[in-house]
Amino acid sequence: MNDHAADAVLEWAAQYEDDGADHPFAQKMLQHFESLHTPLHSVRKYPKLIDQEERFLRAGWEYAKANSLWNIFCDITVVSNEQKLWLNTVEPFDEYEEFALFASHYFFLEAAKSSQSTGSIPARFQHLPFRQKDQTSDPMDIISHLKLHFEASPGLSGRRRFGAIFPLHDKLIGHHGGLGSQSRLDSLDVYKSNNEIGQRIPITRPLIEARMCHTVTTFADDKVLLAGGRTSPNQALSDCWLLSSNTWTQIEDLPAPLYRHCATSIRIGEHAAVLIYGGKNSYGHTEGKWHLWRENAGWVKVTASEPGITPRFGASLISDQPSAGILLGGMTNDCKICDDMYHWTIRDIEIDPRIQLTNINKNFIRPTSMAQSLYRFGAHLTSSLDGLLLIGGVSNQFLTRNREIIRLSREHREAEGQFHRPLQLTLVDPSYDEQRPLLVGHASCFCDNSIALAGGGALCFSFGTYWNERIWTLRTRPKDDGSPGLWNVENIRENKGKGHFERDKRDSYRREAPHHITGIQRINIETASEFERLLRDSRPAVMEGLDLGPCVRDWSLDALKAKIGSDRMVVVHEAANQHMDFKIRNFVYVKKSFGSFINDIHQGSKQYLRSLAADKPSERPASLKSDFKELASDFVFPHQLEFVQKNAHSSPLRISGPVNIWLHYDVMANVLCQIRGSKRVIMFPPEDVSFLEIDPGASSSSINVFETDFSQDSALRHTKPYETLLQPGEVLFIPPLWMHSVSPLENLSVSVNVFFRNLKSGYAAGRDVYGNRDIQAYENGRKDIEKILKAFEGIPADMRHFYLLRLGDELKAEARA
Repeated sequence: MNDHAADAVLEWAAQYEDDGADHPFAQKMLQHFESLHTPLHSVRKYPKLIDQEERFLRAGWEYAKANSLWNIFCDITVVSNEQKLWLNTVEPFDEYEEFALFASHYFFLEAAKSSQSTGSIPARFQHLPFRQKDQTSDPMDIISHLKLHFEASPGLSGRRRFGAIFPLHDKLIGHHGGLGSQSRLDSLDVYKSNNEIGQRIPITRPLIEARMCHTVTTFADDKVLLAGGRTSPNQALSDCWLLSSNTWTQIEDLPAPLYRHCATSIRIGEHAAVLIYGGKNSYGHTEGKWHLWRENAGWVKVTASEPGITPRFGASLISDQPSAGILLGGMTNDCKICDDMYHWTIRDIEIDPRIQLTNINKNFIRPTSMAQSLYRFGAHLTSSLDGLLLIGGVSNQFLTRNREIIRLSREHREAEGQFHRPLQLTLVDPSYDEQRPLLVGHASCFCDNSIALAGGGALCFSFGTYWNERIWTLRTRPKDDGSPGLWNVENIRENKGKGHFERDKRDSYRREAPHHITGIQRINIETASEFERLLRDSRPAVMEGLDLGPCVRDWSLDALKAKIGSDRMVVVHEAANQHMDFKIRNFVYVKKSFGSFINDIHQGSKQYLRSLAADKPSERPASLKSDFKELASDFVFPHQLEFVQKNAHSSPLRISGPVNIWLHYDVMANVLCQIRGSKRVIMFPPEDVSFLEIDPGASSSSINVFETDFSQDSALRHTKPYETLLQPGEVLFIPPLWMHSVSPLENLSVSVNVFFRNLKSGYAAGRDVYGNRDIQAYENGRKDIEKILKAFEGIPADMRHFYLLRLGDELKAEARA
């Protein structure tokens, strides 16, 4: 269709280009349609929204308004906050930059004429902010003083989106992880300036799981901290790594798994630290907590002076003074880009870290036409010789070429932690030696008196993927020697293989890395569907903020004795020492009155009650509602645990003195609801079962994990343990087959343990009072092993050994598949 014919179709809607055809997304899109022999002729003649509106006005329409689909999505009167929150329940998603780019290149236009009878706008159009004839936009002053150079070796391919970049020293940059052409990356690219060519890079290979959306922060003495990230949007990571003396070492985990958080380095006196804020967890919730990490101190929570700040992810954080800086933008849980900016100052990092936050939107940012372009998601705040540069990301408004980079500077330098003068905002119109980069998913840092920018790009939906394949230098001043910069890359990668090599790599990692206990994630869930997602993930979690009813407040030992009755007979475990061992039975079962049991617990006796069914205990599973009717109304099932309630198998009451419950696994999933006292819980994933001395056909171990040095024990040093401290009112989700052991931290612990069926079929047939019989397939398999062994009777020992090993290898290969 030619331009004249297109002008005649005023009910026309199509793609448009608000930034001209040189925008990377536009290039990808236009190339796509040209390859289909359906070129978009009108786009080149009417590339901007205002061009489309004026096209209608020239055709005789009196009012015209065009909105990009991104603007419409951001308008809560069109797409409500509730609808945006609902999107998170459909599919976990966090790469909103790509959605914003796509939606920004489509528009919806409405046009109107005045009513012939009244001369007014027709009623159906009155809600729209129409552009009228002769209406013009405010001019903008562009300061062009920043030239954007390509400084890459020919043929260098740096396909890496949502990775993390960091300076190693003045002329060396690291770029870790991110999303590559085929999958997430575990490699580290090191870029060397032309002055470093020929110099060896001594950094050891990072034995770190592939990830994206993480942070890597350089702080004191060229040390580097890597924190969190994700695999998929519903699999956040909590592990952290320290690069020191050219070697990566795993350190304390984040308090909770996070990705798309922001981080910066700070210094107070002699103390250097890393400050992080916000991010998303595995369940789509946005976090609003501040945490600080220091060597030899680990992670500590930082108390904020303004707790009302909206939780966000994908924000920009930087320290422009040793212990003060700026927090800008980000996105809320309901997909709203935050239109605020805070100056922060941190104090008392050794005793009780506190952060002072000052909202600087109104009083310290001069109102200009560029102000709305300041608030972004996925942007990078980076230092430069001429102030802070805000680079890329997406905004509520489409970021055109002359708005992608904004300089933030103060008129005069102020004292540490002070912020009394307005910020100056300066637009930067960069020029390019080569093709313009797409400033989404990129990473940037200050190095060699300039800003290095690497990686980035976006999936342009059906149009294909656009990749930034060069390294750029954003230079505000010429290089001292006048020569162009040149970056060379060395890739430091963990090689990948299949079969036995994968297994050997894992075992080697566990031997070489110092043993570390991972904190069990702590989450808040609001809906039943969120718990079902947790169940599908099959990862343990402590659920906070659930309503368990008045039991948490009322169930003291004396109150329990009064409600249940002192004369009620119960069967308890009486132990000889603190560690109970089911395999060797170092305890005895004793039947006594509930009153006597409670009195013994008061005296610190090593006793433990796991309630049984009041009627036919050898045949029926325990049920709090049926066995302790006096307590039933006190314990409330949270609505979030609807699946547990509908599929419940048993709900025993557990009361213990100072005794540890042996290490074991449960076949059914269960939730441990802590009512009184606190418990230390150590858990191991199912793949660790071969290291935990659990006999075939059994489900418990004699290992006392609370008194064993994991790093020294020949078996436990190969495991990956998890740990938490369970407090009253908290609920621990224990997935099937996760080995766990529990130790009360006081002389008293009261909990309700609810086991539930998470499989539709496959459980062992017949009676299962404790809900702990292995699945039918395993029981059948053990019988098949007996048949196999019988078949080898009479075969010479060496041949028998050979073939049994081969069969074992087949089973191991299937287990790893």
